[in-house]
Order: sequence, then C-alpha cells, then structure tokens
Amino acid sequence: MIHEHRLCALVPARGGSKGISRKNLYELAGISLVERSVRLARRCARVDQVFVSTEDAEIMSLATLLDAATPRPRPIELASDCARTIDVVRNLVEEEVLSNDDCILLLQPTTPLRTLADLEAACELLEEHWEDADAVISLCAVDGPHPYKAQVIREGLLRPLINGQDSSVSRQSLPTAYLPNGAIYLAKIHVLLEEDTFLPERSLPLLMPATASINLDGLLDLLLLEAVVSKGLAYDTLKQSGR
Repeated sequence: MIHEHRLCALVPARGGSKGISRKNLYELAGISLVERSVRLARRCARVDQVFVSTEDAEIMSLATLLDAATPRPRPIELASDCARTIDVVRNLVEEEVLSNDDCILLLQPTTPLRTLADLEAACELLEEHWEDADAVISLCAVDGPHPYKAQVIREGLLRPLINGQDSSVSRQSLPTAYLPNGAIYLAKIHVLLEEDTFLPERSLPLLMPATASINLDGLLDLLLLEAVVSKGLAYDTLKQSGR
C-alpha cells in the first residue's frame, strides 16, 4: 500500500508486435519478459496485487499460471498498435478490477532491467510526497544528440523540431535532457484518468542509468540487451531468486 491506498501492479502485454515478434514472451536468461515483470512486482512489499492485461491466449495462460490474470482478456479494440495504456486502465476500472482510489504501478515487460530497489525508491517517493505529487516516472538522461538539435523535414527542407533552437549551439551549453525510459510509471489512478495521461502535471522524476533503461522496440535493442546482460553491465534482479 501507499499512504493507505491499495497498490496494484499492472503488466500490459499485447500479443502482437511489429519490431520483435512476440516480444513480451521473449526469454531473457530463461525467463519471459512477462514473468520477469510479475515476479519483480511480487517482491515489492508495497504491491498488494499484480495483474497482467492481455488479449493473447498464450500470455493469458501464463498469467493464469502466475496467478496474475485479469477476470477477462483485454478487449480486442484495446490491443491494437494505436491503443493507449491509459484506456486499458480505464477499462479495468470500469470492470471493477481496479478502483479509482487505488495507486497503479505500470511495469512494461519491454524494460526488463529495472530492479527491486528502483520499485521501492519510486514507492517511497510517492509516499513521502503524497500531498504535493501524483506520480513518479522513471527517466534516463539523453546520452546522444540533444533534442534541441533535432530536425524535421518540411517541404523537402530541414527545419528545427523546436522553433527558435540553433543546432550549432555546443552541447555543453544546453540543459541536461531526460526521457521516460518506460521502466516505471507509478501514479494515483484517479489523477491518471482525470488528466488522461501517464505523465500527470505533478510527476516526480526517478532517475535510472542507461544500462537499466534499455527498452525493446527493435532488433538492435534486443542485441544491446543481451550484450549488457551477458557482460554483467546490468544487475539481473531475478538471477538469485527461485523460479
């Protein structure tokens, strides 16, 4: 619980994927990404219940085996490439699986290198700042071309993505930029639904290193993930736990 509110972990796991086929069932060190997320959530003392939301029969069977299945599969219309996770949460509230009064810990399977310490830190942040914050979002510093230098193509010509930004400005003079890494979204459900976003106005940052922030969108991400794990550059939080 957080501040006497039930904390539910939600693992969103569609069956389909364009970049990596069946990526939510990909096995890293012998454990599927879905199972990794469920097992990690269960190790967090503050988590009261864990749910896997899916439309896929195979993932639903796995969720049932892990005692984390929702009463019904996810509606097909909420399982497309364009479907929003916030609408999945809204549906679960309507079906009374979740409550407006709950807090939610969203654990996307495709960011598998977060640790129990990361989850606990997020929970402590929200508990400590309950009166002046509504969410905790995990971030990673941008370690590449700065967003201020990004360009778009308009009518065949290069134009700055952010109007008024000079791409020739040295990186050292620009502010550090951060991106949500997809590992942890912790929030009060009623605020998410009111603001219709997983990034509410009163969100606190939880910084994570690049090695723990790998998000599986394509095959290059998969190669990077395997390399980081095999080289021991990221701690496998489930390595020592029983299956």
